[in-house]
Parts: sequence; C-alpha cells; structure tokens
Amino acid sequence: MQFCVAPGCGVLVPKGRCPAHLRVKEQTRPNRLIRRLYYRERWKRERERVLVECGYTCAQCGVIHHQLEVDHIVKHDGNAELFWNRKNLQALCSDCHHRKTGRGF
Repeated sequence: MQFCVAPGCGVLVPKGRCPAHLRVKEQTRPNRLIRRLYYRERWKRERERVLVECGYTCAQCGVIHHQLEVDHIVKHDGNAELFWNRKNLQALCSDCHHRKTGRGF
C-alpha cells in the first residue's frame, strides 16, 4: 500500500489515487464528456465481449492476462461510429496500451 498521489492526501491505496481524488481528476479532464461513454452498460458488455473473443490475450505481445484494457485501434475522439465499431477494438496489456497511447494513437 502507498499514499494517494494527490498532494497532502493521507489515504492508503494499492496504487495511484484514492476514490475521492479519482473523481476529482475525472471531472476535470478535458475529454470528460467523451469519457462518459465508458460508463455505459453497453460499453461494459462490449468490453467483456472483446476480452472473451480474444481469450484474454494481448493483441500486441500475446501475453495472456486477466486484466487487459480494451483499446480503440483508431482514436475515436467522441465519434460514436468509431467508438462502437467492434473492428476498431482490441485487447492490450497495460504495458502495450501505455506504449501505444504514449505515441499518441
């Protein structure tokens, strides 16, 4: 356990921010209106479908992992057609996802 990364917060968390500071960060993100799509039940079902179809295997490195992220291959920027297009979704491990998003894709 470690302290929340928010300055002055004394809450212990496994990593990152405590729930209160996660909410604050999410509400101040410039793309928060787009991110609302990720909280819909439809997205939760679609995400699970992607993970099951790929057998919980990362599309980049091939590692099998139970905690994969579902990534949009082409950045959607709020475009509903790109967001919901199954052919635009892939499962990535957190390392591969960070490398991909770090390159701006």
